[in-house]
Amino acid sequence: MQLPFEEVIKVLVGEVFNRRNSIFVMFVFISLSLLFVGTVWPKRFTTFSIVIADTSNILQPLMEGTAETTRLTDNIRNARETIFGEKIMAQLLDEAGWLKANPSDIEQEKIKEELKKQISITGIGKNLIRFQYHDVKAMRAYITTKRMAELFIEEGERSKINESQAAYDFIENQVNQYLQKLTEVEERLRKFRSDNPDARAGLEGEVTNRINRLTTDMQKTRMELHETKIRRDSLREQLTGEASITISQSREGQFRSKIADLQAKLEALRLDYKETYPDIVRIKHQIADLRKTMNDEIKQWEEARQNTRGSGTVYIDETIKQSPLYQQLRTEASSTETRVATLHGRINEMTKMLEKEYERAKRIHDGEAALSKLTRDYQVNQEIYQDLLRRMERARVSRNLDQQNQGLTFKIQEPAKIPLIPNGIRFIHFALAGIVLGIALPIGLIYLILQVDPRIRFSQIISEELQVPVLAEITALSNLSEDRNTKLNLLILATGVVMVFIIYGYVGWLKYTGQL
Repeated sequence: MQLPFEEVIKVLVGEVFNRRNSIFVMFVFISLSLLFVGTVWPKRFTTFSIVIADTSNILQPLMEGTAETTRLTDNIRNARETIFGEKIMAQLLDEAGWLKANPSDIEQEKIKEELKKQISITGIGKNLIRFQYHDVKAMRAYITTKRMAELFIEEGERSKINESQAAYDFIENQVNQYLQKLTEVEERLRKFRSDNPDARAGLEGEVTNRINRLTTDMQKTRMELHETKIRRDSLREQLTGEASITISQSREGQFRSKIADLQAKLEALRLDYKETYPDIVRIKHQIADLRKTMNDEIKQWEEARQNTRGSGTVYIDETIKQSPLYQQLRTEASSTETRVATLHGRINEMTKMLEKEYERAKRIHDGEAALSKLTRDYQVNQEIYQDLLRRMERARVSRNLDQQNQGLTFKIQEPAKIPLIPNGIRFIHFALAGIVLGIALPIGLIYLILQVDPRIRFSQIISEELQVPVLAEITALSNLSEDRNTKLNLLILATGVVMVFIIYGYVGWLKYTGQL
């Protein structure tokens, strides 16, 4: 059944009054307990510093393409790795006063772990880094945060310089190595060209043309040799027996022709003179001599031919040998033999020259392949060397920029400040909570008891739920002695409450003056 709120409050006040002693004890216990907790609760002083990664430098657009400024792709991650490194953590322990008590190595590691938990590094925007730290001591929080930002900047600048210097040293080392390689390739190329004079551009075409020319000349020479051999064989046939016969027959014809001429002269003289005429007699003697010579020559030739027929040789008499035609044929045959030998020698020489040209072409081809490889190595090394030289100059400028802090720089945008007021739950919170909870908690417990107490406390419940008529309600009555005891009890409770507030005020004054 739903009771009126006024009735509930009325009963609750009555129960609070009846249980005032218990409520007072709980109030004193709760308030003083929280007051004690507030006095021993550690303060938490938080301070922060903001660092900006400054890239707005007038040199950056001017040096673009010439020098590379150092860039940090993840400032937050780099900041955490830098601050949480052993080097900076050791400096923070020393400068913040953690090592005054001479802690052991294990204790120092524990302190470092606690520091890492209390340090917060977050990003604000694109280029801002927030370093935050909280500690129970305000000055230590300030020193730690201040030095954390300063050490990060120092380490960042040092890292930039080391990075650019390392890049410059590496590129310089590569430049020296490729310079040495380039010098070696140049020396090999010079030596190869000195040892292989045929290895030069355009020589292969010259050799090819020379081979073609030699091949054409050799074909012409072979054709000429063939024709000369045919001519030689023809001359040899003319100088054989058949030629001799022809020559001999030609000589017999000459004799007969002379005899015929003399016979014609004789007949002409006989027309005018007698047989005793001297010219006629002389001509007769000449004709007889010619006939006799012709017959002797024919007989001699027949005998020589009969004698040499068994041996297979051809007889050529001295008369034939002394013949102008025979001498001309022999001269031509000898000239032809000489020409054949000359052509054979020319062909042999041209064959040797052609073989040499083929060997030279092979050497040129191999030499061009080796020369091409050496030239390619030289060009590749030269290109890499030139590129490394340009990179080394850019690295030199980048190093100078970093050394003069003209590249990416870190600056403290918001310096750390000494925290004057602790944050989080403070003494005042515990004091107020002690008063409030000391009053509210006992009353709340009484209200809960009223909710679960099975006793009937309201007349409406009797009349409505039990269907029993209620004639009247009689309140509790007290005598003078009970009233006096009640007043004394209230006075004592009031004194106790005042004492509690006095304790609160005294403890608060001690906390304010720093004595507690």
